[in-house]
Amino acid sequence: MSEKISLKDLEKSVYKISVQDGIIDIQIGAFLLMFAVAPLLSATLGDFWSSVIFLPFWAILFLGLRVVKKRFIQPRIGSIEYGSFRKKRLVRLNLVMLVFNLLALILGFLSFIQFSDLPGWMVTARFSIIMLVGFSLVGYMLEFSRMYIYGIMASSAILIGEYLYQNFQISHHGFPVVFGVMSVALIITGVTIMVRIIIKNPLPGEEQPE
Repeated sequence: MSEKISLKDLEKSVYKISVQDGIIDIQIGAFLLMFAVAPLLSATLGDFWSSVIFLPFWAILFLGLRVVKKRFIQPRIGSIEYGSFRKKRLVRLNLVMLVFNLLALILGFLSFIQFSDLPGWMVTARFSIIMLVGFSLVGYMLEFSRMYIYGIMASSAILIGEYLYQNFQISHHGFPVVFGVMSVALIITGVTIMVRIIIKNPLPGEEQPE
């Protein structure tokens, strides 16, 4: 019985470190970068292509981060075969992320072209709520408390952007400012966490003699 408990604790420990290694923070920061840059490109590329142009960027970043995780993170924190419960949870997470990303992309696109006849604040509030709910679901399914903070930040950023637009005429509903700041903050956070893990967990051959 004690062996089963220890294996379960080991799985939970490795899993917790693996989802909090900075990779997810960087990926979210890169995704939010679209909401900061795409509005500035829409005049030249159009609303559709100013968003689609990010797809190759995300693909390259995703592959690059996978290499970093495999070569630099996993050898230091270890890896483990997850049980059926956690595997099912990760599958559900992928489905939630797919729906969340599609909704965020569609709402962001509609906000650029002002497709809806609803008042601006109503559209903004709806977008803000979806961001908060999406991040909270991911945080719950990943057991990743930092995601709740990111959800509050993202939903607040939309409201702050609308305030800047209404009161200071900041272009594109303030998206380039608020999402630009948040994107940079998340990417810096992720890189800092990754570097800290690499420094604190050297490989056996990298350990400095006393």
